[in-house]
Amino acid sequence: MRTTGRWAVCCLTAAAVAAWAADTAQAQQTTARTCITTIQTNVGSVKVLRKIGPKQSCPAGEELYTWERTGFTWRDTWDAGTTYNQNDAVSFGASSYISLIASNVGNDPETSPAAWGVLALEGEVGPTGETGAIGPTGATGEAGPTGAGEAGPTGPAGEVGPAGPTGAPGPTGDAGPTGPTGDTGPTGPTGPAGSGTITLLTGGSGEALDTGGSTHYSAPGVGLFATTPSHVSVPVPAGSLQNLRVKLSESLASLNEYVLVTVLVNDQPTPMGCQIAFPEDACDNFEETRSVEASDTVSVRVQAFISGTTGVFVKWSVELAEIPPS
Repeated sequence: MRTTGRWAVCCLTAAAVAAWAADTAQAQQTTARTCITTIQTNVGSVKVLRKIGPKQSCPAGEELYTWERTGFTWRDTWDAGTTYNQNDAVSFGASSYISLIASNVGNDPETSPAAWGVLALEGEVGPTGETGAIGPTGATGEAGPTGAGEAGPTGPAGEVGPAGPTGAPGPTGDAGPTGPTGDTGPTGPTGPAGSGTITLLTGGSGEALDTGGSTHYSAPGVGLFATTPSHVSVPVPAGSLQNLRVKLSESLASLNEYVLVTVLVNDQPTPMGCQIAFPEDACDNFEETRSVEASDTVSVRVQAFISGTTGVFVKWSVELAEIPPS
């Protein structure tokens, strides 16, 4: 852009300069007369020069601008191999230049101020226009070929996500094998009085059972074996014998080993009995009962069929439901 006085000549295109050159060749006047006006373009407001005749005036709103003609020859687009005379004019890019010297060849107008003078510079970029409407989406192109590059390294593991919801319960597993019978617990407290009171009669051995089927007898409170029932029988009050329980100090260790325990009343065997067989260590009989009268005697017979086993002790208990006095 060049300035003359207080007015700026801007945005002259190479075509406009060429038009002025043609007019100059035909004009008889030495003074050029133009009007400065503003027009609206898609890049904003632009000031332009409009030529008028020697006797014409500018319309209202336009300014008169004059300059003395010097004359130049328009040579179109600058070419590095062409020789230009003084006052030859060319276009270069979006600007136009006038040759200041004769035999002007190979001098770039933009970088040779001693050889070329500016006629009109490219105008400044105007403001950005409004965004146009988005056009329709084009058709999807074909997929490009897979790249030949190797896969990149695996990225770092991401953070652990939140725990998922609890799943439904699985099916119930098969029941496990029955565990071994535990030791007989301590004697419970005496129950309340009713049709009779229950007394627990207990006995057992203070030494290991003999092997080979030896038979011994015991009675409540007796810790040693006897060889005959009369030596261990004790009198009981009237009532009913029930709930025989027998426990060994350890399980039988060999096949075909067993222990028989039988309750006797007045030295006579009763149906109250039980058998402990390999590999058990306890037995009971809750089905059979035996009534007793006052002065009857009670004892227990133990028959051990054990071979090669030592250190096995026995203890037993029988409940007596007494008949209360009338």
